[in-house]
Amino acid sequence: MTEVTEVTEVTEAATSAEVYARQRDDDWSTFVAGSGALTDHWEVWKEESFDWRPEISFFQPVGVDHPDLLAPIQPLLDVLEGMEEIDLPPLSFLHLRSLRIGFLRAEDIMWSQVESYYVNAAPRIHKVAPFSIHVGGISAHEDALYLGVDDGFALRELRRQVALGVPKIHTSMREQGVSWPDGDPFVPEIPFAYFTGRGDRRAVIEAVESYRDADLGTYEQTMYKLGRIGSDPQIHYPSLDVIAEIRLLGDDHRKGYHN
Repeated sequence: MTEVTEVTEVTEAATSAEVYARQRDDDWSTFVAGSGALTDHWEVWKEESFDWRPEISFFQPVGVDHPDLLAPIQPLLDVLEGMEEIDLPPLSFLHLRSLRIGFLRAEDIMWSQVESYYVNAAPRIHKVAPFSIHVGGISAHEDALYLGVDDGFALRELRRQVALGVPKIHTSMREQGVSWPDGDPFVPEIPFAYFTGRGDRRAVIEAVESYRDADLGTYEQTMYKLGRIGSDPQIHYPSLDVIAEIRLLGDDHRKGYHN
C-alpha cells in the first residue's frame, strides 16, 4: 500500500514593498494609457477642499525633515521645472499624508476640536515603535507625480491606533470603507510635482520614464505629526503648520507618563 501524503500549499503574505510596487505600476499604466489633457491639480483641490478650506491631517513633513530627499532626482526636477505641464512645489511643502481627518468647516471640524484629536490619539501612537521609510519609485495620478514609499505597513498600524483612540476618526474611516481586521488599503506616497492642466501628457511620460525606479534613500521616523495644510488661489504652497509631534516609543511606552 502506498502512503499518500497530502501537500498543503503555503502562500506567504505579500510584503509592503510588493503591494506598493504593484500599485505604482498600476497607476503608471493607467496614466500612460490615458488620453486627453492632464488634470489641473488646483481645480481638483478647490473642489476636494470645499473651496480652499484648510485640511487637518496626520502627515510627515518630509521635505523639512529630510532636506536632501530629492537630491537623487535633481536632473529630473530641472527638466520638469521648465515644462508647462508641471507646477513644482517648494521642498518645504513636500509631505507624506497618512490620515486625513477632515477640513476646517462647521460641518466637519472645528478648530477647538483639534487638540482633542492628538490628546486622545497620543497614548496609542506611543505604542508604535520608530520605523524607517524607504523612498523610491515614481508614478502618477491624473493630477500629480508622486514618489513611492515603503514603510513596512507601519503607517497602516498608526492609522489603526489613531482610529481606536479618536471616535470621530474611527467613524470617518468606517464611512470610507476602512475596517479592521478586514484590512486597510492605504498606500503611502509623496506628491512632488503637480499638473497644470496644460501641455502634453506624452511630454511628462517621456521626461519621467527613465527615473521610474529612482532610489531616494531610507529615513528614520521617530515622530508622528498632526497639522494643518492650508492653501488658497493665490498661495498654493504655504508653510505646513505642524500642530503636534507625538513620539513613537514601541515597548518604551510602558515606562512612565509621556505627553
